[in-house]
Amino acid sequence: FVAAIVALLLLLFLHSALAPLESAAVSAETAAQRPGAVDYFSIPKHQEEKIRAAAPAAPRAKPRQARRVLVFSTPNHLMEKDPHKGYCIPYGAAAMRILGEKTGAYQPVVSNELVHFLPENIKKFDAIVLNNASGAWITPTDDDVAKLAPGGADKKTLEERLRKSLLDYVSGGGGLMAFHFAIGANAHWPEFRQLLGATFTGHPWNEEIGLLVEEPDYPLAAAFGGKNFRIADEIYQFGLPYDRSKLRVFLSLDTERTNMSVRWIGRDDNDFAQAWVKSHGKGRVFYTGLGHRTEIFWSPVVLQFFLDAVQFAAGDLEASTEPRADRPLRNWPGPTPPEVRAARMKAQQVPEPTAEEIAKIEAACPDKPQVKPAKPRKVLVWGRTWTHLPNPYAEKALELLGKKTGAFTAVVSDDPRLLLTDRIGQFDAVVMNNIHEQEPFLRDGLGKLDPQQQAAARKLDQAVKQSILEYVRGGKGLVGTHAATAALFGWPEYGEMIGGYYGGHIAQEVVVKPEDPNHPVNACFQGKPFTIRDEIYIFKAPYGRKNLRVLLGLDLERMPDPGKRADKDYAVSWVRSYGKGRVFYTTLGHEPATHWNPLFLRHLLAGVQFAIGDLEGSTEPNPK
Repeated sequence: FVAAIVALLLLLFLHSALAPLESAAVSAETAAQRPGAVDYFSIPKHQEEKIRAAAPAAPRAKPRQARRVLVFSTPNHLMEKDPHKGYCIPYGAAAMRILGEKTGAYQPVVSNELVHFLPENIKKFDAIVLNNASGAWITPTDDDVAKLAPGGADKKTLEERLRKSLLDYVSGGGGLMAFHFAIGANAHWPEFRQLLGATFTGHPWNEEIGLLVEEPDYPLAAAFGGKNFRIADEIYQFGLPYDRSKLRVFLSLDTERTNMSVRWIGRDDNDFAQAWVKSHGKGRVFYTGLGHRTEIFWSPVVLQFFLDAVQFAAGDLEASTEPRADRPLRNWPGPTPPEVRAARMKAQQVPEPTAEEIAKIEAACPDKPQVKPAKPRKVLVWGRTWTHLPNPYAEKALELLGKKTGAFTAVVSDDPRLLLTDRIGQFDAVVMNNIHEQEPFLRDGLGKLDPQQQAAARKLDQAVKQSILEYVRGGKGLVGTHAATAALFGWPEYGEMIGGYYGGHIAQEVVVKPEDPNHPVNACFQGKPFTIRDEIYIFKAPYGRKNLRVLLGLDLERMPDPGKRADKDYAVSWVRSYGKGRVFYTTLGHEPATHWNPLFLRHLLAGVQFAIGDLEGSTEPNPK
């Protein structure tokens, strides 16, 4: 009888000890269905259907066995303060559930309760997905302690057990996939940051940005088809322990196709990784910063990307976790993307010509060239549009001059590769469009690049400079507009080739006279002086009339001496020979209105045709 009583008491004790775990396990998967519980996971049916329609029909890799994946979100007691509770958490949970259901890649268990992280439960999963789970979720509540640690274990002891359980799970061969704000969780737990590979330090962007696929052939980048792309989302930046030498970064912010003038950018090296993998012991860890905006979760590309990540974490999709410490040269060298150009012009307060201004330029252009081209001509108009007020006006004027007269086809670009030996030869002349930067062929933010990238950029810069010299010396043409003489002070060969360097300016109404009235490039003036309001440069060495044939100069008989040169030598336009090539330069072209001045446009057209070689004209110097 006594033995029976003891056995009964033992059974009652075991039942009371195990019951909390059993009830917790049930409530973990049905939390939203409990009476009085707040439903944090439901989304409108039509949007769930959008996700289901966008999800792939099958997994990229066939599962090696039936897979079970925990999709874990912010626990209820933290959800009210979670900034993502109303959109990306329920949509992320729905997306990860639907991906498993539709493709059969895994059985999803959607939960936000800690019971699953106990050692005896976590081992039931092939991978864990942290769906924007934020806050100190690893710290149990009093209710958690009562349910998960019967027998009087305290909160600290239980948290230590949960921490160790997760770390042991991954290091023992389990998989972890985390996205977006999951990396901002458990800030009090340094090992968690080490596990994921970085610390969240802010989100400078919540707009459309460019993303760079650093490894086009990498298995986890297959969803993007090996191509860079644009996407609108909240984009993070990261701090220590982030270190490329310990991670395999394969997706990053494309700084050449992203607005880099936003506030709160906290990295000087322009290294904004957006997806990486790493090993942790025998386990696999995947993280991506994507996953904030709701529409992300019905993007077919992103859903395929997320499914691939889960399959990687579960061990079905092979992908190397070997770190890559090197960084790609991104999209540079290359042309500045239109949206980046627009953002930089806005930041520098350089306006695009209005439709009315463009109409004025076109109306002022002559109807035909001064001479018929010997053959179809192509001219490269090179310069960074946002660096100076006249640049976009000069671009448009040269485009319209060529198109309306048929004298040439203008190719407008700031891609330095077009100036290299194997490409520059396709052009009959190159126009240096107001390139007043001292190093126009070096990329922006050179000092923020790593040594490898800096060396590559400087090598390209030297190759471009040598190519330009050989191009002109070999018989091609060079045109400089306005600020082209304010550039490249550290490259003396350029100053010699263009004819001089900027040494100051006056900005006023001036009277200009043809100093060589019979030169073909001056034909439009018919030997007469003219008045114009513009910014006129004063030149310094290597400027000198012994090397140039000056075409236009200030008419000091009809206007006051600006008092900038003792020798009263104020050249406005000139031509010269350089090797076998021809150079034309004019300081005119700063003011927008100059670009719809008919005399200026005809003079510029003649200068381009001279540089091309269609308009003959002497380059013999004419000392004053």
